Amino acid sequence: TPENVALQRQFFDQFLKDQDTGVRQWPPVRIQVREAGSDGAFRDETAWPLARTHYQPLYLDAADGRLEPSPVAREAEARYDALTGRTTFDIVFDRETELTGYFKLRLWVQADGSDDMDLFVGLDKIDRSGARVPFTFYALYDDGPLALGWLRASHRELDRERSTPWQPVHRHDRELPLPDATPVPVEIEIWPTSVRFAAGEGLRLTVQGRDIYDHDRYGLAFARHEDLRNRGMHIVKTGGEYDSHILVPVIPAL
Repeated sequence: TPENVALQRQFFDQFLKDQDTGVRQWPPVRIQVREAGSDGAFRDETAWPLARTHYQPLYLDAADGRLEPSPVAREAEARYDALTGRTTFDIVFDRETELTGYFKLRLWVQADGSDDMDLFVGLDKIDRSGARVPFTFYALYDDGPLALGWLRASHRELDRERSTPWQPVHRHDRELPLPDATPVPVEIEIWPTSVRFAAGEGLRLTVQGRDIYDHDRYGLAFARHEDLRNRGMHIVKTGGEYDSHILVPVIPAL
């Protein structure tokens, strides 16, 4: 938009031409809390992540495909074909809810038929009728998710010094094959986003073994993963000792 081009010009004139355009007096953070597509109110903030963030775990329950605000006592598992399948988990909010910031998914997983697995996750907003709400994504798609994440399970080893409770950082300096018939925990970074839910709207988590975008109609090589190690079945364990959960950044109302 012309307004954003003007902001870019101010920024470049300040730092490339050494002109005082007022950029140094800007608030350090500006976010857009999206409702759908590219629509949503802009808001200035003083820090990132937002200082008042409350990180809330939502626990996966494979027995009924739900996300629960409290730990799930009963153990269950979701199985899907590593090449073609998926599993989903939903929660419906009973009040207006803003999620802004980093998300982290902790999964207990097991591979049946392989010693490795590639995991791709996506977050979607669901409206009151149960339909998926599309968002602008990759600056090209107008039917995208809220956010994406992915991880190869053999690269699950964390860099403990650089990781935070809400943003895992992986070492990527060796591979750890999956043990046979034994679930292991993995922590997956999900890109930061900002979204507002009305009461009765929900959040859906999707887990699968391939890119969330199956059809790369724009030729986005940077967003396409083809050299995968998936075979057989993927198993996601939940409940009891398997504390699979997604950590979401809840922003209290001002």
